Amino acid sequence: MNYNMTFLMLGSVLNGIVKKEISDKKVLKNIKKTYKDIVCRASDIGNKNVLLGAYGLAAYFIAMNRCDDLSPEQNCNIMESGLRKSKVYKMTMGSADSYFSQKHMEARRKWSQETYERKYKNDWLVDVIEKNDDCDFGLDYHECGVCKLCKDEGCFEYAKYLCRLDFMTSDIMGIKLKRTKTLAEGAEKCDFRFSRF
Repeated sequence: MNYNMTFLMLGSVLNGIVKKEISDKKVLKNIKKTYKDIVCRASDIGNKNVLLGAYGLAAYFIAMNRCDDLSPEQNCNIMESGLRKSKVYKMTMGSADSYFSQKHMEARRKWSQETYERKYKNDWLVDVIEKNDDCDFGLDYHECGVCKLCKDEGCFEYAKYLCRLDFMTSDIMGIKLKRTKTLAEGAEKCDFRFSRF
């Protein structure tokens, strides 16, 4: 994967977030270098992929676990706490109004179709679930780039921690997320169902 400006900026933001909990400058420097190394050897998912940030976040989480002495649980808690407090992250994620907009729904449908073209080995494979009695819309992920990256890096067990961050992100945006299964836990798909509070 090309270590482009998106990954550089994301790494800087995440470094700023975790340095409040990980104060050892040598460890932070190692995390940053390891993150860059992981991104550079990661299979390409395309520079315009809507989940490029999630892919980078996964690379950073893997780097944290390789460079500090904390458990994946502790690192997940650090990441979640920092992201909840980050104004930049909140601004980037947007609000429920934007997330449920017709413009975003049309883009999701197009993206879903593009995932079936299988241009990139580590891309997601997703179906959009239209509004029904259960949700305002949903996403069924049949393949997950985060799971693939963790598997490629020999640490598939980290994927389940990254899945937990989906609930935090939805909460920040003012969205209710219901999910009963994930690929990271061995299910055949991740069943995201989103509704307004």
